[in-house]
Amino acid sequence: MNNFSIAIRTAMENSEISVVEVGGVLDINSIGDFETMVDGLLKKKQFKLVLNMERLTYISSAGMGFLVGNIKEVRKNKGDIKIAGVNSDIYRVFELLDFPGIFQFFKTEREAVQKF
Repeated sequence: MNNFSIAIRTAMENSEISVVEVGGVLDINSIGDFETMVDGLLKKKQFKLVLNMERLTYISSAGMGFLVGNIKEVRKNKGDIKIAGVNSDIYRVFELLDFPGIFQFFKTEREAVQKF
């Protein structure tokens, strides 16, 4: 069993922004929970998302693919997915896959929220 955690809350600075806190290991075993939570937000027409990955220790291609697969719908609805708090090892993988060309990355959740 992996140690995956996910929680959703509203950003204190802006109630239109949902913060998704992701921790532990996001892989094929946990992607279903992540998809369910994010899909639920999109169904509620919440298209401004900050993914706080401060506690994320690993993300597989399944997690990365889900992010890329949803960005188009989010932006079509005048929203965005901003990523905050990624550790340097995970960020290097994101860099190799050109994620900084697709998503905006921020050191802190507060910075990401302020960019909306």
